[in-house]
Amino acid sequence: MLTVHIVAGAFLLLFGIGALSFAKGKAKHRWSGNLFFLSMLIMTGTAAFFNGGATMALLTFYYGATAWAVVLRKENSVGIFEVLSMCLIIYVSFSLFRFVYTAVDIPQTFITIFTIHASVAALSACLDLKMLLGGGLSGKHRIARHTWRACYALLGAVMSFSANTSDSWPDFIDSDALIYLTIGILFYWLIRVLFTGWYNQLIHRIGDSLLARKVVDAKRLLNEK
Repeated sequence: MLTVHIVAGAFLLLFGIGALSFAKGKAKHRWSGNLFFLSMLIMTGTAAFFNGGATMALLTFYYGATAWAVVLRKENSVGIFEVLSMCLIIYVSFSLFRFVYTAVDIPQTFITIFTIHASVAALSACLDLKMLLGGGLSGKHRIARHTWRACYALLGAVMSFSANTSDSWPDFIDSDALIYLTIGILFYWLIRVLFTGWYNQLIHRIGDSLLARKVVDAKRLLNEK
């Protein structure tokens, strides 16, 4: 089980880096994202057995699953999955806050980490509720949801990797360097998607592709029938 967990975590990091590196909307990005999601399912499934509970595994699963689902569902639409995922993250947030306020004899660093995770989970639940009440997301807000949640799921794997390899890092390299880098990438893409013209450029590029034209033509023919 431990070997499967380690291998899945290694592939999750590999495919996560690939999804961030490849051009968005292209086949390599989609394949990397799908394999990232598959690796995440295996890693979180096995992690639940090692951590003495499933809370942190569910946290990572939630962010990866909702990031993957939002790009599969058509714009401005929601369903039972979004309702269940919101209920899941509410439970996770409550569990983490309860742990923080009831745990004894744990380092302040861990209290801070769990408090941050619980707070982000609560924020995610609020965003889920807003999306449900609004009937879904479209445009750059839909891509932003996909981007930051995928990065946050990757952050969970990076934090686990850094914690378990901290003794092996050279003295001149901070063992938390990858964590800081992942957080920086998260905010970089969030700002780029929401506050620059990147999304419009992406749509223009994808819209000019042969595949996109074929999809549009196929939809037009169906409507004519």
